[in-house]
This record gives sequence, C-alpha cells and structure tokens, in this order.
Amino acid sequence: MAAVDKLDHVRTKLKEQVPLITHMGIDVISWDGSTVVVEAPLEPNLNTHGTAFGGSLYCVGAMTGWSALHLTLMDAGHLPSVWLAKGEVAYLKPVRGTLRAQTTISAEQRERILQDYESKGRVKVSIDVVIREGDEDAVKLGAVYAAMKQDP
Repeated sequence: MAAVDKLDHVRTKLKEQVPLITHMGIDVISWDGSTVVVEAPLEPNLNTHGTAFGGSLYCVGAMTGWSALHLTLMDAGHLPSVWLAKGEVAYLKPVRGTLRAQTTISAEQRERILQDYESKGRVKVSIDVVIREGDEDAVKLGAVYAAMKQDP
C-alpha cells in the first residue's frame, strides 16, 4: 500500500469510526515514515476564552499518537487494531490558531514496536506528542497506546 493510500486509510478509519473527528475538523496532514502531523481548525474547537478547548487539544494529541502507531505498523505490512490505553496532558499555554500536533517515532521505537507486535501479536508503547503555539510548546501529551492484530 502506497504512503498516500495508508494516510487515506487512517483518515477514513478515524472519520468513520469516531464521528466527533469530523465535527472537530481533525485531519491527518502528513506522515513521512517517522513523523506524523495532525491538525484541526480553531473555530469548531473554541472555549469560552476564544482559545482552543482543552478537550479538543487532548483529542488532537491523542489522535496523533494513535495515527503514528497505526501508520508505523501499516508501513511494515500490518493492519492493526490500535487504541489509547492511558494519557496524561500538560497545558502549558493557550493555543490561538490551528491545533497542530506532531510526534516522531524514532528508529529505536519502531524496532521495538515491530519486534513486539510481530513476536507477540500485540504491543504497548509510550508516545509523546506536542502541540506548539508559535515557537513554543503549548501542550504536551504523554500517552500509552496498544495495538494488536485484527481478527481475520
């Protein structure tokens, strides 16, 4: 499956299986084999202060890590079932523009993910996601994701 097809697969899966994603405008923008970027527009995600709602920021961050693990496994030829097992978020400063989250799967992480998944049929991994406002970190999400092989 080509990289664009994988990205489209993940986008479609999120939008079809998590209806809130569509309302929030969340979209997986890019995947280069190690770094994933997920965005959502500010307008449908506003809070009472005119900045990004904390729950929306959490959701964008959570979908970024989810996408990274899903795409990492897809790149290795797998079609996994992925879910968020645990997440902790730190809101460092308000986000006043596009909610743009990113994470990178290191070569070492990828190796461990694939080794566990291929040998055990499942994997748990910690993934750190950041949302920036200008040149500064605005939100940090540390989350644990799990994946297992889908039933045929």
